[in-house]
Amino acid sequence: MGYNRANDGAWLGSDLGSGHGSKHGFAAKQALEASGRSLDDAPRDVLPLFPGHLLPGMLMRLTPQDRELALKHKLVPAAVLPGMTVYSAITPAAERAAQALGLRVVARADAAAFRKAVRFVLGPGLLREAVSGLARRHPGLSAQRRFTGQQLAGLMVWLALVAATGIGLDWGYVLLAASLLSGCFFAMTVAIRILALLPGTVLQAPAVPPLTTSALPSYSVLVPLFRETAVLNQLIGGLMALDYPVAKLDIKLILEEEDVLMQRAVMARQLPEHFDVIVVPAGKPQTKPRALNYALQFSRGELLTIYDSEDVPEPDQLRRAAAIFAARDEGLACLQAVLTYYNPNENWLTRQFTAEYAALFNVLLPALAATGLPLPLGGTSNHFRSAALRAVGAWDPFNVTEDADLGYRFRRMGFETDAFESRTYEEANTQLWNWMRQRRRWLKGFLHTWLVLMRHPVQLFREAGPSGFWTVQCMSLGVFASALLHPFFLAHTLWFFLSGRVYQELATPLHGGAIGLGGAILLLGYGVSMACAQRGLARLGYWHWTGTILTMPLYWMLMTPAAWMALWDFAVRPHHWHKTQHGLSALLRAGGGKTRRQSAGRKLSRT
Repeated sequence: MGYNRANDGAWLGSDLGSGHGSKHGFAAKQALEASGRSLDDAPRDVLPLFPGHLLPGMLMRLTPQDRELALKHKLVPAAVLPGMTVYSAITPAAERAAQALGLRVVARADAAAFRKAVRFVLGPGLLREAVSGLARRHPGLSAQRRFTGQQLAGLMVWLALVAATGIGLDWGYVLLAASLLSGCFFAMTVAIRILALLPGTVLQAPAVPPLTTSALPSYSVLVPLFRETAVLNQLIGGLMALDYPVAKLDIKLILEEEDVLMQRAVMARQLPEHFDVIVVPAGKPQTKPRALNYALQFSRGELLTIYDSEDVPEPDQLRRAAAIFAARDEGLACLQAVLTYYNPNENWLTRQFTAEYAALFNVLLPALAATGLPLPLGGTSNHFRSAALRAVGAWDPFNVTEDADLGYRFRRMGFETDAFESRTYEEANTQLWNWMRQRRRWLKGFLHTWLVLMRHPVQLFREAGPSGFWTVQCMSLGVFASALLHPFFLAHTLWFFLSGRVYQELATPLHGGAIGLGGAILLLGYGVSMACAQRGLARLGYWHWTGTILTMPLYWMLMTPAAWMALWDFAVRPHHWHKTQHGLSALLRAGGGKTRRQSAGRKLSRT
């Protein structure tokens, strides 16, 4: 299986001259020469077949340039001759790519043999890059470690001060100080929502002229899949409906090696040639960002996006994103589309989930983008310039909210992110325990993201600016701490008033001020959060959801057990990915994709 240039040259000569390795070889060459055409003009089915047993040897000796051609375009050297390299093409798309690049294709190669050779020869290196690339190049930005030594020392000092204060003074003062500190912190979170509600915060974006088909760039679409057979039909239908020239479309279905059922389901389908299947070798951590990093090394698009298994994007989303990127300079690294649900009205939980996403993606994120503040990305439908994505180290495989982490990293490294008005419909969680698993993963990731950001707080302050620094605090630690502590502060406040203790404490200016501040923040926080949800729902066309809005505090209470479970996970298994099960919606069983899109598009009025 060793690489031998002389043998490769001999194969080339014998195969093209005698038909060895392909029954079409010699006859096809004679017929083409008689007609005045060269071998480059040959149809794919008459090109000689490159021997599969030579592929591993070829891949072992690839130059960096040829390695990129092999991974991204499926072009492998058939022979390296003095002054010339000729190639084998794995797919018809590879032949077209070779023609565009001015490369000569003299053979075809079997796709299965190519995948096997890539896995055997290049797989270990690709996997190492996917897992440790960011940690190797930017160790301070990787969540591979939970704490730095300085952070651990700071935590110990803080705990000692709290204990000493409680012993030496009164635990009431400790609780008072904690309440004041938390109140100030949560006030910043409220302030961000007030900013999003202010008139004129989000200006109407200027119209961007659409690009002609010839001007559209190549686009990679990464779709990580793990145990998602229930929504495979919907997924393929949504991807097939994308309004983008297939010659410029590069869709990667990313499967895990251990997920045999998913592999069988995908391989049983006759997928179009612009679809490609990537199987990620087994390894740890088994997370979505690790799979994305692995597949990124095979992606050839100038632009790139991610869709989850249950996603149904609007068909023109890629064209709209490409037009915005073309109208902006290279500093714009990412565009975030609007995420919403095709089953918003299925039960109380799906309505709350829809209201939450409406506030985030239709109100809060556009306001942050419009004011130049850091943007925590959603886990799907974020569109990237591929060069910018690679420049910042791509995704962190050890962070289970890799989306938010990446959005903040773009800001720290000088890139811009923005939001744009194009919708992707997802499946809202219909079952509480499934929702709980998803939420505990998100909250664990927010805590981990904050710890990574705060390894060098002074540097973060310089990179993000004062307003950006506080935005990051509120959108990472603030989200986690609010979920963790909100019911306890609420219960303490209610007890204070119902027990009559408030009248005693109001006599003390310090305590009275703290009570007034806490009560104001609590009421203001409830009010602005509900107002954001109402405005976001209105922008989606969902009116009169009064019951949903009024019961939002009950939904927020559900986040507290998820937050405490997230804290436990962070302590014992920080990189574990809690899988969210999809395909649970009754719409999937009742009516298929058409019903889902119609349901999502209707203006719902039921509360």
